[in-house]
Amino acid sequence: MARPSPLLCALAACGACAFHSLNAQAAPPGDFSVAVERLFGIVRTTYDYGDVEDTSTSISLFSQVSGHAGYSAPRLAFDWLSLGGISFGGAIGYQTDGDDGNDGDAWLLVARVGYFARPSSGFGIWPRVGITHIAADYGIESDATALTFEVPLEFLMSRGIAISITPHVDLGISGNQGDVDRDITEIGLQFGAGAFF
Repeated sequence: MARPSPLLCALAACGACAFHSLNAQAAPPGDFSVAVERLFGIVRTTYDYGDVEDTSTSISLFSQVSGHAGYSAPRLAFDWLSLGGISFGGAIGYQTDGDDGNDGDAWLLVARVGYFARPSSGFGIWPRVGITHIAADYGIESDATALTFEVPLEFLMSRGIAISITPHVDLGISGNQGDVDRDITEIGLQFGAGAFF
């Protein structure tokens, strides 16, 4: 018996949440959001490099340790929310690593649009879609770009503080490492925290 694809299951879950959120009243808890996203969670990474495909599953706490540069690194995010619930924002992440003079840097940049729905005073659903790009130089320059779908479930605390649980799909659309093409796709569940102002 064939098992359903994890990617299809994640997309179906995101679509169901997005469809449900359209019936909820748009009432964002503030005009701006500042968050620290993907602080910890579980992610399944598929890494296509030339003719080689590698898949790994990792659980992380404050750092991505899957062995491949991917999209689930912690990042600082900023979003603007309209009174109608539409949001525009992005995120940025940075990592440096190295030893014995062999230092390297990696950057993560995200641009996205979303819709914040608030079914109750203490809970929000925030489906978002965007582009995520990573660029790294650890002796060999590399980059990767993905179409990102995520549906943060926002548990709103007092004074605008929120804890988020975010199912996500980062669907690799392009990239390279040196002169070789590569794609990175991730499916995961991540946790973070933020504040609305």
